[in-house]
Amino acid sequence: MDKAPEVILAKSAGFCPGVQKAIERVRKLVQAGKGSVYTLGPLVHNSQVIACLEADGIHAVASLDEVKGKAGVLVIRAHGIPPELEAEARHQGLAVVDATCPWVKKVHASISKYAQQGFITVIVGDRGHAEVVGLLGYAGKNAFAVDGPEEAERLPILDKVNIVAQTTQEAEVFRKTVAVVRRRGQTVVVSDTICKPSRDRQRETVELAGQVDLMIVVGAKHSANTARLAALCRRLCPNTVAVESDVDVDATAVRTARRIGVTAGASTPDSLVERVLCKVSGLHDDH
Repeated sequence: MDKAPEVILAKSAGFCPGVQKAIERVRKLVQAGKGSVYTLGPLVHNSQVIACLEADGIHAVASLDEVKGKAGVLVIRAHGIPPELEAEARHQGLAVVDATCPWVKKVHASISKYAQQGFITVIVGDRGHAEVVGLLGYAGKNAFAVDGPEEAERLPILDKVNIVAQTTQEAEVFRKTVAVVRRRGQTVVVSDTICKPSRDRQRETVELAGQVDLMIVVGAKHSANTARLAALCRRLCPNTVAVESDVDVDATAVRTARRIGVTAGASTPDSLVERVLCKVSGLHDDH
């Protein structure tokens, strides 16, 4: 039998602290008998996690209309929401619990501080992503969302600018975008709001991807931070595969690799990572 490949799991793989705290918080609400528990939008971007929460009695709703007139608790998800929407939720009479990630809260504070001083906000992130939608709400009308330096080149010439990052943004993309905005703004404040867990995860992923001949990234397809991890890996390890679960693991890729790296997005549960690791081991054992 061929020698089993070395499989290296990234230390930072899986839930980030913000996601972990949000999930623990909603489960404690159920355990405390607070009545029906709703989250405004999915608590995290992972369908398996959402299915587990639903089974525990935690229901994701797409709008406030779905909970109008109902009793229970409404939880603001980890990504945060625009302040106007939060105010509307509290006005409806439901008990509101804010589970916004503390790192996202810091971005809200930065945007609010400089917006009050007349600064235009430039957000480097994925337009339409739940977190960015919330950030734009704090910025008001004087704001732009760009996905990187190329879009930033199309910004108008601005007077006073505060540039912030979606908390899971890639550090290099933010750095390059800042350089462009500096050329287009008279006074530019740089608020580097990439969260430490994302920064650490990206750094570790780059180091690992450069040492293996197969990289497996575990996470939901619609998870922004998982997509960024996969993109980072492919630059150093072209043989990178993104999987949502153990079912998606490519048997041929695993059996022909000698050194395999495994990482996972911030909304990927440990149980899912473990299943992928078991699948990788099993494929070689069956070979």
